[in-house]
Amino acid sequence: MSGGGSTYLRLEVISGNATGATIAVEDELVIGRHADGPGRLSEDEEISRQHARISREATGDYAIEDLGSSNGTFVNGLRIQSPRLLSLGDSIETGATTLVVREIVQQPAAQPSPTVVSRVPVVPAAAPADPAPPLALELEVDLDAREARIALGEGGDTVRLILEDGVWRLRTERAEPDS
Repeated sequence: MSGGGSTYLRLEVISGNATGATIAVEDELVIGRHADGPGRLSEDEEISRQHARISREATGDYAIEDLGSSNGTFVNGLRIQSPRLLSLGDSIETGATTLVVREIVQQPAAQPSPTVVSRVPVVPAAAPADPAPPLALELEVDLDAREARIALGEGGDTVRLILEDGVWRLRTERAEPDS
């Protein structure tokens, strides 16, 4: 599995019915007999209906919590009583299944950021005898929207840069004349 700009945790099942399976967790994995998909651990009969949950925290870290299972959830051999952050190499035991954290790919946590607006006059390095008026440059960056706008000159064209799927793409807009 490639990171491709996403955040995920990769688990390998090293014992139990699902031995050899790899499970990728992006946001959440519920482990239990009534769970969907890989959380059923190939019908492990020793797990509770809703046994444990692995989820991505706001920080990008992954945590595991027991959901009131009768046999408990163990991390590195110790029964957990409250949510616990997972680290590379951690061993997780639920029912007859043991999983190991093999990979954690985290993107930096997004920090709330304001829109930045700046107007800077661009002045030529060596002023000619008959200087032209300075060229206005307007830059607006919205980090939350993953977008930037650059406008040259009063009423000039605006170039819009948009981050889509990890790639910056250009969009050109015509400025509306002031009436």
